[in-house]
Amino acid sequence: MNKIKCIVIICFLFSLQSLYSQPKKGDALDKIVAVVGDEAITDSDVKGRISFLVQQDPKTNPNDPKFYNQVLQTIIDEKLIIIKAKEDSIEVSDDEIEERWQLFLQQSLAQLGSEQRIEQVYGMSIPRMRNEFREEIRNRLLSSKIIEKEFGQLTVSNSELKTFFEQYKDSLPEVPVSASLYRIVRNVESLNKNKEDVFRLALRVRDSIITGGNFEDFAKRYSDDKQTGAEGGDLGWIAKGKFLPELEKYAFTMLPGEISLPIETPLGYHIIKLRDKRKDEVLLNHILFKIGQSDDDKQRVKNFLDSLRLQIKSLDDFKKFAQKFSDDNDTRGFGGYIGNVPLDQLPDLVKEVIEKLQDGQISEVLPYSTSSNKTAYQLIYKEKMIPAHKASLETDRDLIEQQAIQYKRMQEYSKWIAKLRQEIYWEIIN
Repeated sequence: MNKIKCIVIICFLFSLQSLYSQPKKGDALDKIVAVVGDEAITDSDVKGRISFLVQQDPKTNPNDPKFYNQVLQTIIDEKLIIIKAKEDSIEVSDDEIEERWQLFLQQSLAQLGSEQRIEQVYGMSIPRMRNEFREEIRNRLLSSKIIEKEFGQLTVSNSELKTFFEQYKDSLPEVPVSASLYRIVRNVESLNKNKEDVFRLALRVRDSIITGGNFEDFAKRYSDDKQTGAEGGDLGWIAKGKFLPELEKYAFTMLPGEISLPIETPLGYHIIKLRDKRKDEVLLNHILFKIGQSDDDKQRVKNFLDSLRLQIKSLDDFKKFAQKFSDDNDTRGFGGYIGNVPLDQLPDLVKEVIEKLQDGQISEVLPYSTSSNKTAYQLIYKEKMIPAHKASLETDRDLIEQQAIQYKRMQEYSKWIAKLRQEIYWEIIN
């Protein structure tokens, strides 16, 4: 992933994580502080973002007027970018929204430790969070796509690279101890039998409810959405376009009191009960049956990678198997090549394994965390160790080229934002 994408993802996470830390709109103090296009930016929008930034860096002074203005200017730029993306007919699919939601969920799990803790922090169930965040995710993806469109293909010529290196060589940090690494990744996919078992359970529960069982009691007993399950599966009133599209498709066609057949979503199977309906809202209860990987599924992948490991005798063999079997789209076409990776950037477990491997050796089967939060495992081939050294064009051309491209991108990005500020209406309200 290049650095321009990383910047977009970071902004995306900022926006989501600050979404529920801001004061509620409608407060007496919630005034409009800026307008971009036909959209207002409120004082609570800015203070919500400041609140999150302060959590990340307690040294930040939230009462500094200059800092307030910096944050406001950043939000203005974000809205300008989204307006431009819509003007250019940039589109975002439901699948893309789901993938980015899974990334956010993965980051939150790593930070907070459990789904229960996430639900406590945000004050709502995971399914409800997913529905509430959809529009914000869509906007972040629009921003990401147009930035990638504008700057993703930028390159530097040999002369630009040499000029950059000569100008900044004294300030370039020392290249830390690194390892030249390759990997083969295999995702854990649930067997059809496991998925069918979950569906059959959902169907049996639904049949029991239809024949006289109490929906709320079954939700408390069976739902894997523990927060709403404890409340009988109550999702409350949900507006059209604000919840899972697979469920929305059915909910607005149902009659009050009706109970659906099991409906598959990325979260699993749902049974929904329509309690009431008005113009663009439905009052729902649901029971969630998650589809997860079994221990057998995981062991099957581990065994497969173990069998590959026994067959690999050289780096050429590893590359061949990576191209044929790896599920990692970013590295598969390069024979599994990850790059020269600084050891301090590796997860602790992987770092420990790599440090013990000799050059030309393959790791044991290791866990791997995918961007879409899928369970996966990996083999890593250690080609060689690279000692810490001062960067040079001879030995670190790829690294220096990445830095030069990023420098050029940030320059072009600043020019682009300045142009958008001239083309699109915006105003700060005193």
